[in-house]
Formats: sequence, structure tokens, C-alpha cells
Amino acid sequence: MKKQINVTPLYFNYVLSNNYDCVVQVGGRFSGKSHNEQIRLVSNLGSKEDYKLLIVENLETGMSDGFHAGLYDRIREFEHEVAYTPESKVAHIRNKINDNVALFRGYDSEQQKYNVKKLSGITEILVEEGEWMTYDDFISLYQQLRGGNKKDRKLTVLLNPVNPDCFVNEYLIEQTPDKVLAYFPNSKRPKVFERSISTTFELDGEEITQDIRVLVVLSTHYDNNYLTLEQRASIEQYRTTDPEKYLQLGEARFIRPSGTFFKEFDKDIHVIEPFIIPSHWKRYISLDYGLDKFAVLWFAVDTHNNTYVYKEIHEENLIISEAAKRLKEVNGVDNYDCIYAPPDLWNRRQETGKSAIDIFGDNGLGMVKSNNKRVLGWLSVKEHLKVLDSRDTHTGKEIKTSKLKIFNNVETLIKYIPKVLRCEKDPNDVASEPHELTHILDALRGYCMMRQLPTQEPKEPVNRERTFIEKEKKTVENTMEATIDNTFLNY
Repeated sequence: MKKQINVTPLYFNYVLSNNYDCVVQVGGRFSGKSHNEQIRLVSNLGSKEDYKLLIVENLETGMSDGFHAGLYDRIREFEHEVAYTPESKVAHIRNKINDNVALFRGYDSEQQKYNVKKLSGITEILVEEGEWMTYDDFISLYQQLRGGNKKDRKLTVLLNPVNPDCFVNEYLIEQTPDKVLAYFPNSKRPKVFERSISTTFELDGEEITQDIRVLVVLSTHYDNNYLTLEQRASIEQYRTTDPEKYLQLGEARFIRPSGTFFKEFDKDIHVIEPFIIPSHWKRYISLDYGLDKFAVLWFAVDTHNNTYVYKEIHEENLIISEAAKRLKEVNGVDNYDCIYAPPDLWNRRQETGKSAIDIFGDNGLGMVKSNNKRVLGWLSVKEHLKVLDSRDTHTGKEIKTSKLKIFNNVETLIKYIPKVLRCEKDPNDVASEPHELTHILDALRGYCMMRQLPTQEPKEPVNRERTFIEKEKKTVENTMEATIDNTFLNY
């Protein structure tokens, strides 16, 4: 007798209908991600050959309380109870007919990780609430898939969007997708997409590179068409009562802690694909120097006074002369209007009598002193990041934009803007810790505090070759005039 068990359409269309090495599912409350996976895994336990499933949670105890209980609920839903060992608190579920088994293990302590590593013949691993995962955890678990049929081997990671600094968010979601399969409605934000992770290792003296194809699925309660109105309402109420919580539960967005300083920052709005910057646009450089970190940002200003951050340096242990050389290397042949530097670089050192600015100058880099006021500076950065309503000039569609946009290759700035916190003593200032975040933000603040005028459109196209010829012609004419004058005087 056939029995129909329903999964959500999003899960059916993109997870069940494709075969990926790894699937990462991020979803808020009522998205259905765990329920969908429990249905698939119970189906595998009943139908696959030589199938050993491992369920991993970052727990020391309580493994039977969550996913363990969920799998038993799905077994009852399938009406397959007779095929399995009686429900118990032991950390496994075994199918008595085909001997397939689901194991449950904690992954909190080093001893637990070691115990998991000793397991053999694992066909599939599911990580529950995987926001704790590191890159090393991900690779270690993936490399443990050596059992059963090769086509059945898979690593699945389920998590809630609660830790913006987790490996999944920083490495898979915040990076540019390799291929987008679906977008959120009325948005350029990827909803279902592919990312590849490359790992290189040695085998029998040979270096091998392996690419892991990862499918990332972001789901919300809108993707679960089996919910009641009451369940939907419990999420929708947060639109007005707690907007940040709604972004997390209703839009599957990773939300920073309440102390986050730049809450205006939205990668979907502020980060853009690089393009060739027109040669007539004004360009600026702003830096912050310390031996612990040399941070530099390059800026271009268009004719509408929008700023584009298009290059960066973020390196440590460079003495001033080395920093100057590095800046010139990265800048290349680009022209720029000026370089902004913080006032403390003008301080002279007692042992040499020279300032950092003097040494930069000795290396051919003149600089302009930027305004170093912190509170006004951060407010200026916020003004540049402020999200504005606009219309697409080509389609006329309503869009969100900002005065400041960042090329997606400026990775350090993109990574650090959402991480800086408010100062506990002064909520209008940025916290000085973690200190590693501050240098690149200080370079941004230095630029935003200085008033830049928009680039003026050229009155007529500039033909550089013609201009050069005209200059040469004028030089020849002036030389001829001078020769005539000299001849007349001599005569």
C-alpha cells in the first residue's frame, strides 16, 4: 500500500530533484527544513542498501531529544514501526529488515570528535543546528563519507541564522555564488545557489585537489505551504514588534548582536560587481597606518556624488617605507586626486626627528591630513551607508540604494563593517575591540569626513591623441616665434 508523505515545494524542487555532494539549509522557524530531512532520511533507512547514517549535534548529552525523536515520528508517519528496534534512549535507530542504522553522536568536546572520527562505513552525515561548524569540522565530516554506495554519500547541514560569524555564513553565504538557481521574490538576493569548496591534500606523495559542490537553500515560512494561519501570524507579528527578529525568522537573514554599530549595512544593497571606472571620475585614497596593520582604501566618485570603494590593502608588519612601496604597487598607474591620512602620522619621532608623513614623502607619496573626530566621523560613515529609495534608470523599478557602494573584491571591508560593535562607554562611538577590525574602518572614516564634490561630466569627449598633437604643434609654433624674435634682435 502506497502512502503519500508531503515535503515543501522548495525542498522537492531543489534538494530532492538534484544530487549534490553537500546541502546546506538555512531556515527560520516553521521553514520545514528539519521535517523535510527527517522524511528523506527515514525513506533512505527503509530503502537503501548498506546505508549507515550519522546524525551529529554540538551537544554532550540530550541526543535523543531533538532529531532522534523527529525520526521516530516520521517512522510512525510511514507506519514502519514494526521494522525498527523499539524506541529507546540509546543513540541509534536500526532497521531490523535491512540492517540499516542511524547513529547519533555529540560533537562538542575533542573526545567526542575523536570518537566520531573512529566510526567507519558512514554513508551519510546530517549536522543539526550547524551554526557552530568551522571549516575544519566541515572538511573532516565530509571526508568521513566512505561507506555504502558512492551515489548515496552526502553531507547535509541544517542551521538557523543566529551566528553571522559562523563558517556557513562567512564562507558560503556572504561570498559570491558560483551559480544562482533561484532568487527571493522581487529581490536580487540569492535564495538557492551553488558554491564550490576546494580542498588540497597529499595522497601517496601526489597533491590532489578536490572540489566539493555545495547547494545552499535559504528558506522561510513562506516556503512551507502546510502551515496554519496562526503559525504564520506568530512570525509576521515581528514585522512591527521586533523588526530584527523578523529579518532572522521571516527572511532567513543572519542578524548581528544588538550592539552592532553599522546596522545600515546590507550586502545586497552596498556590495556590487566591479566595473571599469571611467577615466574622468575623481579618485581618492584613504589610509590608516600601524605596524600591526596597514589599511588602505581606494575610492572613486561619480557625477552624482556616489562613492565606489574599489581596492584595498590590509596587511601587517610593514615598516613605513615598505608600506609606501606596497601602496604604489597596488595603485599601479592609477591617477588620484589626493591621499588622506590621519593626523597622528604627522607626529615626529624623537629618535629620528621624522614623522611617518616625512617617510611617505621621501617615497614619493604626498598626503592630506584628514579629520580625526571619531563621533562625527562615524556619523558621516552612517550617512554614506544610509539606505535610500530610488528608481532603476533602465527599468523604472523601485530599488534600494546608497551613496556608498563597495566592489565585491574589497573583501576585508565587507567582512568587517557588520562586525564592529558600539562602544559601551559612548554608544555614538565604535568599540576599540576587537582591535583588528578598526584599521580598515578608520580608513573609511577618514575618507567620509572629507568633503568631496561630484565629478563633472566632460563638456566634450576628450581625444587624448589629438590633444597631444595640438600641444606638440603649439610648442613648435612657440619655438618658431622665439627664433624669429631672436633673429630680429640679433639683426
